[in-house]
Amino acid sequence: MKFILLLLVSMFFAHAVKAQEPMLSQPKIVVLPKSLGGVDALTLMKKDSLVQTTVAAIKRVLVERKLELADLEQLIGNADFNRSLMAGLNADPNAMLASAADADIYVEFDVQIVQEGRGRKAKINFNVKEAATAKVLGAGTGNSDSNPTNDIGGLCASAVNNEIDRIMEQIRSYWDDLPKYGKPMIVTISFQNTKVNSELPSGQYIDEVLEDWIKNNSKTYRIGTTTDNTITFSPVYVDHIKYDSPSKFGREIRKLFDKTLGMKIKLQNTGKSIRIEEQN
Repeated sequence: MKFILLLLVSMFFAHAVKAQEPMLSQPKIVVLPKSLGGVDALTLMKKDSLVQTTVAAIKRVLVERKLELADLEQLIGNADFNRSLMAGLNADPNAMLASAADADIYVEFDVQIVQEGRGRKAKINFNVKEAATAKVLGAGTGNSDSNPTNDIGGLCASAVNNEIDRIMEQIRSYWDDLPKYGKPMIVTISFQNTKVNSELPSGQYIDEVLEDWIKNNSKTYRIGTTTDNTITFSPVYVDHIKYDSPSKFGREIRKLFDKTLGMKIKLQNTGKSIRIEEQN
């Protein structure tokens, strides 16, 4: 009897602790077309009527499934800013756009209207990707039934609905694993007058101190592009509770520069991207 009582008490406290853990919010999703013939997603969403129709169909279905969508209109409105942000960066353009929109996931698609005898059908290829890294999380193809109609929006909506359950499952699977693997961010350190491997008075080197700090404050990380004056950690997977926003992680890095490295820096956050620049 005593053993059973202790077991019940242990189960109660285990449940109480679990109940106190912060709940993950819904992932924020953005829908983007694949670039075609060198035409970027922003231009396609602004000028291509078939792309506009398909985006609207996908968004409508995702909203019906109670998912949170990032602001596409703001992306399009800030097209020049986003293009300048991506200039010179060796990164997936749609991942950069999704990150700029503060999305967690982007659904990338291409669409075809296929003529079949007297009818036509919509075929939409989907890729589900992680916004910060462009890592493919899943894929699928939705086809509508062949229909002698001029309602392209209806054909696209049908194609989306025929594949959305698979897409939803891929999104859910990724989001359920987020607490285990961490939330991805991109950290770029860019100096003008200082080399990233400069030696400090302590005998340590800037890049060594940075990497040690990133290692101790992340679940996993990978070093990306490195030059004499620039180092990128892409991605850095961090605890989603401790660092629930990139700005919080960025402020901690700023403290490292101020207190340990003795350097004044400028901190800039754009979506999932953290950029540290040396102040003159």
